Amino acid sequence: MKKVITLLLIIIMGASILTGCDFWESVEPLTISGYVYLNSTEPLSDVTIKSQTAIYGKTDNNGFFSISVNRSSVEIFAEKSGYSFSPKSAIVSQSTNNLIFSATQTKDLSGLLTLRHLVITPTSIVSFGENYSYQHDGNICLKISDIQINIDNKQFDLLDGDFYAIKNKSNIITINDDVTVNTNYAFNIWFSINAYFTSVNQELVFEEDKQSVIRVQEKQTTVDLDDNNQIVYTAVGVNSSNNMFTYNISFIFDYYENV
Repeated sequence: MKKVITLLLIIIMGASILTGCDFWESVEPLTISGYVYLNSTEPLSDVTIKSQTAIYGKTDNNGFFSISVNRSSVEIFAEKSGYSFSPKSAIVSQSTNNLIFSATQTKDLSGLLTLRHLVITPTSIVSFGENYSYQHDGNICLKISDIQINIDNKQFDLLDGDFYAIKNKSNIITINDDVTVNTNYAFNIWFSINAYFTSVNQELVFEEDKQSVIRVQEKQTTVDLDDNNQIVYTAVGVNSSNNMFTYNISFIFDYYENV
């Protein structure tokens, strides 16, 4: 009986470390409300209020939203096709009734987009502790062996060899070949990633695992150009199918008007 209890405690403690959760702590739900305004004054309805992994609701005709989140801290985003938002996100760690997003309408584009580079940021990597995480040159990393994207049924391989994405750092992957799409219509970005990370098996042996991730991003032709005449499409908080690692990935395109 003592062996069974000891084994259960080991499993619970291990799961706690893996997930970053404290099994003995109850989380008080956050209540979050506020408004979304167009150009800082006009209420904007039908705006999706979401986190990196969940959709919580939409704004009403007065631009008002009210949500409840069963977490101690959450990053909140506002999203609606044809609009950009400031701030881009808000990290909330206590209940509030005054979260404000300001919206700006984006442009309709009809030129060409050429993919110049990706930015990938691993945000969590499975391990019983950082000493057991995958490391390269002394850094905790996600070893990426392959990235493929498919834009409107055109496939591109983006890596020639292994790439080591350092945890909590914006890792830039330069694109050497032209990946160009026409923006006359809404296009889809499909991407898949093969990555290695450190995991633990049932015998508590640490080993290198490989896992494939497939994600689809559907984007509209209404987007914002930045000061460098570039467009950034970002997939935030993308999780593997088994929640073994998480990361953010951004696609940076140069925009060219049709001549």
